[in-house]
Parts: sequence; C-alpha cells; structure tokens
Amino acid sequence: MEYIAHTAADPTKQDQLLKDHLLQSQVLAKRFATGTGLELTAGLIALLHDVGKYSDEFQTYIHQAKRDPKSVKRGSVDHATAGGQILLEFFKNEPLLGQLISNVVISHHNAFGVKDFYSLDDKSPFLKRIEETKNDLTTIKDRFFSEVMDETAFRKLIAETTIELHHYVDDKIVKSGNSREQLQMFFFTQKALSSILIDADRTNTVEFEEGKVAVLRERSQLFEQYHTKLLARLRDFGAPTTPINKLRNELSDQCDAFAERGDGVYTLSSPTGAGKTIASLRYALHEAVKTGKRHIIYVIPYTSIIEQNSQVFREFLNGDPKDPSNILEFHSNVTGKIEAPDKEKEAKELDHLDLAESSWDSPIIVTTMVQFQNVIFARGTRNARRFHNLLNSVLIFDEIQSIPPKTIKMFNAAINYLAILGSSDVLLCTATQPALEGVTDGIHLSPDPEVISNLTQTAEQFRRVEIIDKSTQEASLDEIVALLQKVYEQTDSALAIFNTKGAVRKVYKELHGQLPGVYHLSTGMCAAHRKQTLAVIKQRLKAGQPTLCISTQLIEAGVDISFKAIVRSLAGVDSIAQAAGRCNRNGEQKLGQVYLIKPCSDVEYIGKLKEIKAGREAAKTILGQLGQHPTDLLKPKWIKRYFDEYYEKLSERLGYPHDGAFATFNLYDQLIGETKLDEAHERGLALAANAETIARNFAVIENDTIGVLVPYQDGKTLIADFNGDQDKLRMRDLKAMFHQAQPYLINAYRENLKNLIDKGIVVSLPLLTTADTFVYAVMDERYYDPKLGLVVNPTNTLTVDDFVL
Repeated sequence: MEYIAHTAADPTKQDQLLKDHLLQSQVLAKRFATGTGLELTAGLIALLHDVGKYSDEFQTYIHQAKRDPKSVKRGSVDHATAGGQILLEFFKNEPLLGQLISNVVISHHNAFGVKDFYSLDDKSPFLKRIEETKNDLTTIKDRFFSEVMDETAFRKLIAETTIELHHYVDDKIVKSGNSREQLQMFFFTQKALSSILIDADRTNTVEFEEGKVAVLRERSQLFEQYHTKLLARLRDFGAPTTPINKLRNELSDQCDAFAERGDGVYTLSSPTGAGKTIASLRYALHEAVKTGKRHIIYVIPYTSIIEQNSQVFREFLNGDPKDPSNILEFHSNVTGKIEAPDKEKEAKELDHLDLAESSWDSPIIVTTMVQFQNVIFARGTRNARRFHNLLNSVLIFDEIQSIPPKTIKMFNAAINYLAILGSSDVLLCTATQPALEGVTDGIHLSPDPEVISNLTQTAEQFRRVEIIDKSTQEASLDEIVALLQKVYEQTDSALAIFNTKGAVRKVYKELHGQLPGVYHLSTGMCAAHRKQTLAVIKQRLKAGQPTLCISTQLIEAGVDISFKAIVRSLAGVDSIAQAAGRCNRNGEQKLGQVYLIKPCSDVEYIGKLKEIKAGREAAKTILGQLGQHPTDLLKPKWIKRYFDEYYEKLSERLGYPHDGAFATFNLYDQLIGETKLDEAHERGLALAANAETIARNFAVIENDTIGVLVPYQDGKTLIADFNGDQDKLRMRDLKAMFHQAQPYLINAYRENLKNLIDKGIVVSLPLLTTADTFVYAVMDERYYDPKLGLVVNPTNTLTVDDFVL
C-alpha cells in the first residue's frame, strides 16, 4: 500500500507519498537550520512532523477526501500529535529535551505557535494533548521504520541529536545569562525550531503542488557584488565640496570599516542629516560578506520611510529604483493582511504567490518594526514561518528610538537571543540613542559598541541649529499664530510641528488664507496625498518661495527637507532632535532656529497620550537642568539622561502590560511563565513560557484602528473595483490590488468613525475584512478634503471640530 501525504489537485498527476514528504522536509529543515547548531534537531523534527499520517484513520480520511472532498471535514484527523508522542518515547530519559522538540511537532499547525507548557491548573495544553490523544503508535512506527528509516538508523539519529541538544543547552543556553534569560532562550529556541519546521513543511508542499524545487541561492557572492557596486556608485559622486558632505563621507567610511568587528550588538548614533541610510547599508553589506550572512533586514518605524529607503536601495544596488530584484519591501499596512482567509484553497494560493514574501527568504528585506515584532510574537503560522530567517542575518534598526515603549523589554529579549544564539549582527541607528541597555532586563550591547569614533565631536560638527526655549509658559492659539507669523516673516521658510492632528488643524485654519504658501500635513491624509503635498513644498523651498508647513510629527523621520526655522510643540528630546533635523539640513545658513513652545490644552490636549506626555515631562526636566543652554539638549550625554528619565517615568509600561480576563499581567513575564529553570528540570517541562498567551494578546499597534481606503485620485477607482463583482476577484487579483491600494489607505480609530460607519458613508470591504483585520472605504468624496484629508463632516460645512479625528 502507498501511504499518501498530499493529494494532487490535477488528476493526471501522482499524489505525494508520505515517505517523500518526510525525507524532503528533513533535508529542507536541516538546510534552514544551517549555522544554528541545531541542524540534526531540525531535521529530526521535520522527519516526524507528519508521521501520524501513517495511521489507518488518516489514510482512510485522505483517500475519501480525494474521492469526494465534501464528504470529509478538513483537519478532522489529528496527524501531528503522533510525532510528538514518538519523540517523548525515545527521549524518555531526557524529558526536558523531549518535550522541547515534541512540542514543536504537535504544534506545527497551531496558529499561535508552540503550545503553552504552564497553565493555572498545572496541566498544560501540551501535556493534555499528549496524554489524551490516542494513536496506534505501533502501526505508525512500523510503517515509518519500513518506509522512511529503519529503527537502528533512527535510534542512531536520536543519539546524535541528543548530543547536539545537550551541547546547545549546556554550552549555549546555560551560559547565556541568568536563569530568567536562560528561560527566554528556551522560548526563542523553540520558536526558531517551530519556524524552521513550518517553513520546511510549507515549502515542500508547494514544491510538490507546483512540480518544481524551491531554489535556495548562495548569498555571499551577491552581497559582495552589491558592496562593490555601492562603493563604485559613491566614488562616481566625486570628492565632497561642502563641509557637511565631507563629514557624511567620513561617517560612511567609519561604518564600512567598523564591519570588520564581526557579529555583535552595536550602535550608530548618527546625527540627523548625516547620511546614515547609505552608511548603514555599507556596514550591512560588508558585515554580510565577512560573516556569511543569509539576509540583510532593514527595520524602519514608518512605511513612508520604507518606500523612500527601498527606492534608494534599488537605485544604488540594482541600478533602477523600480527594480525589486533581491529586495523585498514588506509593508505593515497592507502586505500580508490576508493572513487567514476562509478558504483553505486561497490560503495555499497565497503561499504559492511569492516564497520570499511568505517566508522572508530574500537577500534584503525592508520592513517595519510592527512586522518585525509580529514575526517574533504575534499569532499566525505565516508570522511564525518567517522567524527563522531573522537568524544568521544582519539586522539594521533605523530610528530605533521610535520603538513602542510597551514592547521594549520583549524587543530586548529577542535581540539578545538573535545576537547570542542566533548568529545575527545588530546595528541600532538613530540620532538619539535610546539607552535600551539601561532599562531593567536591557539589551546586551557589545564592548565599545558605538560606530562613530568620537561621538561628542561629531555631534558638534553636525550641529546646524540653536534651540530657543519658549516652553516655560503655556501658549494660547493667538500667541502661537503670532509667533508663526513672526518667524515666517523673518525667514520665509518655516515648519511648525505639533503632537496632535487636532492642534495642526486648528493652527492651519487660523493661517490658511492669511499667508501665502501655507500647507497642512498629517496622517489624516493618505500617503499619496502627503507625498504630493511634500513635493509641492520642496519645489517651493527650492524656488525660494515663502512656505509655511504645519504638520504632525510624521515629517520628523526620513523626510529629506530643509527649512530655515522650526517651531516645535514640546515633546520628547528624540522628537525635538528629529524636528531639528529638518532645519538648516545642509548648512545653508550658519545656524537655524528651533523654537520650543508648550500649547495650552485648548489647542493641544495630550492627557490621554501617556508616552508623549511622559516625553514632554522628561524633556522639561532636562531643559530645567540646562538653564540658559537649551541647545545642549542635543548633545549625546543629555540625550542619554533624557532617556533614563523617560524610561523611569514609563517603567511600569515597558513589559507590555495587558488586562486579561481575570488579572492584569505583563506579556514580557510570559516569556518565562512562572517556573524557574531548575523547577522545569524537576517537573520535566521543557519550557514555562506561555507562548499562546503572548501570541493571542500581542499587537504592536492597538487593535481599535481600522484601515480606510480613501477616494483620493486612483483610490476612487480602487474603491469601485473592491466593491465590484466579488466572484470574479481571485486571491491573486486581491493581492495585486492591495499593493495598488497602499498609497490610498489611512489608519483611523474606529470610535472616531462610528457615526460615518453607522450612516453607511464608511463601509467595510468584505473581501478584505477578516476576524482580525478590518478594511473600510469612504464612499462619499465629500468626506475627504483636498487639503486636510479624512474628515467627519462634508467639507463644504467644515468647522474645527468637524475635521479633528
């Protein structure tokens, strides 16, 4: 009898034999685990992951499903637990190791990842499933030993894997830190093995269904070619002719040379406008070549910067800003939205679309902090599948100060694992280094981690502004408007930045029509709208035309623009430094001016914005210590003092506090559960982490936001298409349309749009809305203002309150 793993959709083709699926998955898993020190372990897990399909029950089920698919319920026969039971049997003298790897096997179809080992009734879901699932293990093992690997060879593999696991646990995990960190290492190790298994299983299944083998290319030669090409492109620019450009060249050279240090966790405290995008790319390529990394992963806080940086990378490395070869641009707002389609057929089709996107197996990946942390902690097997590709990689974090405070401790733990056991190299880039090593359970920086050799001197050389502190007294709307008018008249080129969209719109309403060249920018506008507005502003600045831009903080990161003066509502020092980076950016004048103000609560209410409020208070404390020298706020030592103050104010929020059904707890603590390592040994538990608890509750961005497709330019056509004949839209069409829709989407709080949803003005798009994802569209063009963006009342009757979202 032939035992089947998967049936062929095409009746003219042969089904995939179970023995072939197991052996081929083993080969892939070992390849994916290269460099982890767990190659045999990964292979063993893959070899047994579907061994339960040797049962009579499953074979009856799959043959019946082939004859009449509607006569059976997909997934009704458990085929994953048997492999875990066999591993526990053969590792009965090593319960810690046995449960570590058997859990990976039984959970490989679990959307949350590995099963919890700890629960309130002291009987984990993992142990319950192992004990309660009845399998004819004798029959399953006999067929496995007959077809796949004889028992002698299998026992030898078990012995070799045991040695490998002992080496990994005893020589790596146990030496990785204190008992808390050791348990965290178990958590991430299990996540990595689970990721490898899911990817090997999915990849081999796709290989069978498409009739071709996935190509896993060697990257070292590509990275070497890219490094050479990048250096050649930089030489083509010739010798720098301005002092700023000379400094940028020197910093770029330092980054390239620093890569000789090899793996570690390093910092690049590059002043704003210092050219860190290309400098960090030089570092990444050099490091990848030197240490044989498989991926370069660039993590950025905002999608707007992703688009900009990806274009730069494509232009420099591929010679064409539109050529995506070897560069995966993975956006958090639309890419991967369709994570759990209702139809299994559509889920498989998504896996076939793009192996690089499904698994992140691309040489260079540009993504957001949201997606990066989702891959590690969030629910969904598609997230879990990507995790192992963070290993053996160069990880570049741009604007690292923007990391959401609630995720800091979880981020630190993940980076410590990736650097210590994951063979990854980490570079934290920002003008305002957030001192993540200083918080409790901080990140483990390497000795002498800073790339810039003389940071204090370099920061002073790049200083292009002076800070004028007017924040000691609250400012009314009239006073703010008067200041902006004065600064505008003196400079004819000014930028005002506020902490809320409401404040931006109130100030804009007062000045629009009163002065020429006044523009509004906020996240109430879709990306295409913002991009077009920024292009107009840049053209006016280049032509020397009077320009005043009133914006939220979105303009502070990654926007290459230069004003003569800035007015900044008081916020954290990192925000002030970013704002200063938009002033006198290329040294056009001796010094630009950055005015700090504190709007009264009638203009800008931040009472509910805890992090902005904490940042403002911490900055106020530092400014008080500086007295008559507020410009020193931008010096490295004061930036560090600011973050110490800021994190102290938010100390209770850094571990991801979560209100559960019965109690409030920190998700960070769930990385180790409530069991010490020695207790885990005594109880025979491989891990105390509550993996499912983390996955079920983790969200970098709060879930009360919805995506809204707006009728701006091509967005109008897309709204019509999404609301067209749904039967004719296949998943491939939807995915392409999703990419097209990206520039016309905004994120909005559902509560703010409730009235419009109730009236049917904002409607859900059924094909894109799932249990976890909500995508809506604005059906009435009057609710999208050509200057302000999304509003809650038609634009012909606007008041200030009407357009505050």
